[in-house]
Amino acid sequence: MKSHHRSEASWKQRQVTELATLREAVAHDPKDAGAHHRLGATLLFIFDDKTMEEGIKHLNQAIKLKKDFPEPVEVLADYAAMTDPRKAIRLYKKAADLFRHQGDEKKADELLSRAATIILDEGWEAREAGDNVAAKKKAIRALEIYPYCVDARNLLGNIHSDRFEFREAEKVYRTAVDDAVREQGGVVKLKDVPYWLEIDTRPYMRARHGLGLTLMQLHRYDEALKEFEILMDLNPNDNQGVRFLLADVHHFLGNRKLAEKYYEEYGELDSLYGYSLLLYFSGKQAQAEGLLKKAVKGAPFIARILRRYLKQFDFWKERGMFKYGDVPHLLFHMNAIVGAWNELAPRITDRQRFYDFESAYYYCNLNAPLWLKYEGAPSFLQKIMDPVIGPDAEGI
Repeated sequence: MKSHHRSEASWKQRQVTELATLREAVAHDPKDAGAHHRLGATLLFIFDDKTMEEGIKHLNQAIKLKKDFPEPVEVLADYAAMTDPRKAIRLYKKAADLFRHQGDEKKADELLSRAATIILDEGWEAREAGDNVAAKKKAIRALEIYPYCVDARNLLGNIHSDRFEFREAEKVYRTAVDDAVREQGGVVKLKDVPYWLEIDTRPYMRARHGLGLTLMQLHRYDEALKEFEILMDLNPNDNQGVRFLLADVHHFLGNRKLAEKYYEEYGELDSLYGYSLLLYFSGKQAQAEGLLKKAVKGAPFIARILRRYLKQFDFWKERGMFKYGDVPHLLFHMNAIVGAWNELAPRITDRQRFYDFESAYYYCNLNAPLWLKYEGAPSFLQKIMDPVIGPDAEGI
């Protein structure tokens, strides 16, 4: 404890000495813009109201003395980012123009990226609140500020996917991947860089992940698998959970042995739905029924959504509009999955249960077409599911 107090006292003494030296430099030459900048920057981030006010005055004085001086503008922008985001954006853009005028393109881009990130954070907040219209506007605004803002494109890709605009999402994610490679200096795998732990690589990883999910939605599973293999190669720790998608992708592709391997290795409750289907149509009916019972009990909302989803395809099948084993047309899939949501969502009032239902919806949106690969899938699901969850009622 004494050592800690001595260390803190020593640091404060060094700070007092440094400030005295900087103030002496300003007093010696009040027209030295660099001296005002150094003193202002030091004062500003002591985070004391009095010193911050003094620091801002010195930084503004530095700018007044030397109008083409970008460094104090950058410091003021960093401070404004914590207190006044709109002012921060203006200052970052001003500093970027000054650095660019000096020929420092890299620094200029860095500052515009910071400004775009402020807008983008608001975009993600809007998306979390369910306002995709506002989120899209924020993403577009971020790209206007910095055209290579990778996560802005990732946000747009998310929004397109929500709207079942998967071809548009694919285009956006591919552009995001290209822009991310540019931001990484034109290379994909950086030497001795642990992906995901290196924050600058995360937009690239998110773009690849989004592209893989989009390709799944487009039923281009071989291409999706390549994207997921790239991610696993770059980041064996798999912070994005790609490994949990591999079993279903191989199942879609008909690679039953590999699918079973990954279901066994990485399977969780939601994975048991696909795994049980694989086992059932591999002749392992008793094991399949046991797994599906476990899945329905552990993740019942998936079963509720799947039941409605498949009933809609039963309706189309009876009218000769669809047959099992076909890849469902996007409009059919969208109608069935959104119909299930619209029918069930109003009945859920508990916040946690609604969160579970939302997670189930995203799972079914991605994987429900897997149940259409087999003629007997709906009857198998219904046989096991109905006794467990029973008929739907108000307030499920």
